[in-house]
Amino acid sequence: MKTSDYIADFMVEHGIRHCYGFQGTMIAHLVDSICRNKNLENHVCYNEQGAAFAAVGQAKVTGQVTFAYSTSGPGAANLISGIADAYYDSTPVIFITGQLNTYEYLNVPGIKQHGFQEMDVIDTVRPVVKYCEKVEDEHDLRRILEQAYYMATEGRKGPVLIDLPMDMQRMEIEPSQLPGFVPCENTDKTLDSDAIAEDIVKALHEAKRPVIALGNGVTKGDRATVLAMIDKLGVPVVTSMLGRDIMSYDHPLNFGFIGAGYGHRYANMIVHKKADLIISLGCSLCKRQTGMKTENFARNARIIRVDIDQHELDRKIHQNEDSYLGDCCSVIDALKNQSVSKLASEEWLQVCNDIRTELEDFDDSCDEREPNKVLELISDYTADAKVICCDVGQHQVWGAQSYKVRDDQRLLFSGGHGAMGFSLPAAIGAHYACDAPVVAIAGDGAIQMNIQELQWVYREQLPITIFVMNNRSLGLIQQQQDDIFDGRYYSSVAEGGYLTPDFCEIGKAYKLNSYKAKGREELEAVLKKLDLSKPNLVDVELDVKSRAYPKTFFGEEMHNQKPYMPEELLKSILAE
Repeated sequence: MKTSDYIADFMVEHGIRHCYGFQGTMIAHLVDSICRNKNLENHVCYNEQGAAFAAVGQAKVTGQVTFAYSTSGPGAANLISGIADAYYDSTPVIFITGQLNTYEYLNVPGIKQHGFQEMDVIDTVRPVVKYCEKVEDEHDLRRILEQAYYMATEGRKGPVLIDLPMDMQRMEIEPSQLPGFVPCENTDKTLDSDAIAEDIVKALHEAKRPVIALGNGVTKGDRATVLAMIDKLGVPVVTSMLGRDIMSYDHPLNFGFIGAGYGHRYANMIVHKKADLIISLGCSLCKRQTGMKTENFARNARIIRVDIDQHELDRKIHQNEDSYLGDCCSVIDALKNQSVSKLASEEWLQVCNDIRTELEDFDDSCDEREPNKVLELISDYTADAKVICCDVGQHQVWGAQSYKVRDDQRLLFSGGHGAMGFSLPAAIGAHYACDAPVVAIAGDGAIQMNIQELQWVYREQLPITIFVMNNRSLGLIQQQQDDIFDGRYYSSVAEGGYLTPDFCEIGKAYKLNSYKAKGREELEAVLKKLDLSKPNLVDVELDVKSRAYPKTFFGEEMHNQKPYMPEELLKSILAE
């Protein structure tokens, strides 16, 4: 059996159906095998970064392993941003890169390159993968594939990479004679989930103002189980940005997402100043969530943290903290089965609701909230979209704050890596995961990072609607330049050298249904006639001075966000 055919069969046997990549000399044998395999569907991107993010988007929706490939050298280099995104957001993807024939490279010290498009991919990606290995003997192929799959799914999920020389793709093998991968003896040090759940319930009984914080780790599990746990415990819930889609926007126990940059003001206030117990499940409580001075975070609260990664738990938040190495999804299932109910008092729930109402009213009264109202309008007309992919920039903030996520929707972000250009290819992969309409929300800067993938959308007639939030500037940079550089807008606006094209005309060039809208009235008229089952692009014109608020400045406590609350409002809330 040809080795490339064996690899294609391996993918099928492990539940993979969609393959993302771009053809090239050093990967041609594998692509040929993929395309001849009737159980695989090959999707051609127009830049390997698009393939990587498509695989990431599909994996983020399904939680299952996906697959992307590239040729050697520049093709492999183009994958790296997507690989890093998968690593930092714990997304399981197998990447395979083509490489020179094994007899072509010499590994002679001091020689940069022996063959055309040769590149040391393994050492390049090692910091951002869970496992990587080059195939140098065809008899190692089964073991390497099995080890890669195991590492992608074991413990905290993540990406793996196999570097596959061209001659290793065309060897003849006898699969039954290949040695497989045998994991080491079970080194699982996670604690018993029932015991963790019992400790959490005991702490909840003792607390007067408990809050549950749910993060990206929880999105890997079954949403119905999470919601059953939430409803049973009856405790106010906040999330991280990556956990925004765990529960519907209108769930009575949903009190927004925390964030020292742009989290919901009421969520930050409840967690940072009011709670006396925080149960953190799969939530890293990194500095983007707690603020730079972690010792100031929730000083009046006890924190109980459950995470599958001991390294996360080793990073202490403050002294009054207990940590458990455990599988959050298993712990949530155990909590759901505890013989308890409604562990938060009506008085505490009323305090949380009052804070939310007061601070939502304050934020809605601010002039800078117009883009948030635009996102709310978009969410009203895109209820049939199963996945919403936000890019990186101001629109990410507006989407996280104001898109009204429903029970059957997913809201995806490029979290830890924060890669501009994520939304469009991720939306493509997300569509293959759910086989339903998908929305991509991007800024005028981010959309141009992978705008070539509009051809993919047209070619396969994908039901993807792209909203370009177009303020003709790099908005977050503008805000930084206001705060730090006295309004010197170098490289962020037209006067500083940053220009944007006519996105509506670009959409038409790719034969998408393309529209322009300025203001909510024009936008609503467009939204009313949008057919989400077709490829669409909507150029939404915003003010060049659009801002993302509320915002916590560097060094400030996370509840102290601009625009600042009147002192009397702050005092009244702190007194509750």
